[in-house]
Amino acid sequence: MLRILLILLPMSGMLTACQTLGEHQRAESLQDILRRYEAAIRWSSGRQARNFLPLELAKTEITPPVQRDVKVTHYEVVQGPTMLGDMRAVQTAVIQYVFQDSQIVREIMDQQEWRYDEEAEIWHLYSQVPVFR
Repeated sequence: MLRILLILLPMSGMLTACQTLGEHQRAESLQDILRRYEAAIRWSSGRQARNFLPLELAKTEITPPVQRDVKVTHYEVVQGPTMLGDMRAVQTAVIQYVFQDSQIVREIMDQQEWRYDEEAEIWHLYSQVPVFR
């Protein structure tokens, strides 16, 4: 009996470590995708934000095109990212932008919902992309 216990105890520890490693990799990939999303918002003024939607949503979501004279001046995460289970996360960011022709500064709250696709091993945005009006 002691032999079996000595064999099973380390094996259960290995299984726990594997699960933790998977969660750690998922958290790292979330941080990576959030950094890339922020860069896409900041440097393309939101024109590339649709690339973070899953393919089925990107085809159906109707968002007005981003005006060429919009320049994002500030992106700040004010809440999150917060994990809601293993496969879902939320984050809230404040985005300030300016219409270059009129120099009108505006601000929007971007409430993001991210879901993990286990098959593709990637996070996708499931909330609406920011609309600069």
